[in-house]
Amino acid sequence: MRGCCSNSAAMSCCPEKQYVQDKVCTPWSGTGDDTNPVIITVFTNNVSHNIYGSGYLQYDIGPDPITLSVLDGLGTVLYTNTLPPGTSISFMYRRFATIQLTLPATAGAYQGEFCITTRYAL
Repeated sequence: MRGCCSNSAAMSCCPEKQYVQDKVCTPWSGTGDDTNPVIITVFTNNVSHNIYGSGYLQYDIGPDPITLSVLDGLGTVLYTNTLPPGTSISFMYRRFATIQLTLPATAGAYQGEFCITTRYAL
């Protein structure tokens, strides 16, 4: 049986990785426009390509559903979810670069809270 590092020796041959963990919670808000959707960037990863993030998005007030989008470093959408007012979603993503909210082309005030705990190796 092969152990860590493609070695048949004990698992202790692998170097230990040190991980950093940060938690950020912040309110978000925006004002919708009747002509164009409004994009709000709630998180940008400028640390590491191999990042893990878990947390939640809370959507408290707004006239219409919003869209949560997770993008990679090239701007490709990895995941989307639509939230109606008064709801929240928990998440866990890996290898992402940006998390955005898109407010629809509907006038009004939108607000909620975004919370993320990131983990990445040093």
